[in-house]
Amino acid sequence: MGLFDKKNCDICGEKIGLLGNRKLDDGNLCKNCASKLSPWFEERRHSTVEDIKRQLEYREKNKNAVRSFSITREFSADRYHVFIDDNKGMFAIAFNMSEQDNPDIVPLSAITSCRLDIDEQREEEEYTDQDGESRSYVPPRYNYSYDYKIKLGVNTPWFDDMDFKLNTFSVKDHERAKMMNYEQLANQIITALTGAPAPAPVYSNGMMNQGYPQQGNMMNQGYPQQGNMMNQNAPQHGTMMNQNAPQQTSGDTWVCACGATNTGAFCEYCGSPKP
Repeated sequence: MGLFDKKNCDICGEKIGLLGNRKLDDGNLCKNCASKLSPWFEERRHSTVEDIKRQLEYREKNKNAVRSFSITREFSADRYHVFIDDNKGMFAIAFNMSEQDNPDIVPLSAITSCRLDIDEQREEEEYTDQDGESRSYVPPRYNYSYDYKIKLGVNTPWFDDMDFKLNTFSVKDHERAKMMNYEQLANQIITALTGAPAPAPVYSNGMMNQGYPQQGNMMNQGYPQQGNMMNQNAPQHGTMMNQNAPQQTSGDTWVCACGATNTGAFCEYCGSPKP
């Protein structure tokens, strides 16, 4: 047989078009049969024909679970929705709760981990000098943006994670209300799925932005308290503060030149002594 000869799907037996083949470990899968697999399934390439047949049997049975699913709580992100059936102890994550979409119905007891992962990106801000050349500020200034993802681990026969983003478009560092709304939504989802308070968010790339507001009592060096710290890289509303001079605050606290609020003799972030 030639390289471009048409093949038959080992599941349904239909001819597979030139660009429609989905390779299996020991066979071929057409795109129509592949579309019926769970959207959370990631091991198709390393699955056997028998593995796929068993999953498709499960997916057909899952439609019965969708029909009997009764939504008692729902949390809506930009695209994904978290549906919970408290009566049956089940949940689903999908765009819609419908038999046509056939979202996987998973027991709440199958959840092994759940946290908020914040992907922080930064882009250096530059200015144009009198010769029309782009120059960096000294010290450098950065614009930050964020993406919010729920990292959800589960124990099922077909997949072990159901990670999904809360936002469609990245959130800019000056969009404080959006930041707080996404984090609040994440906390609600995590608590609803696990029955436990949400842990501190995790930065996926290790960056730390002093301009990111902190909610509640969660402590993170890259996640400072809103109202007590000024973003050195973003314009501030109202009266501008001198970013290079330490600012005094009321009581026993003081603000370091790096922007951190402290109570001791030395800055807990950069180590500078109290002025």
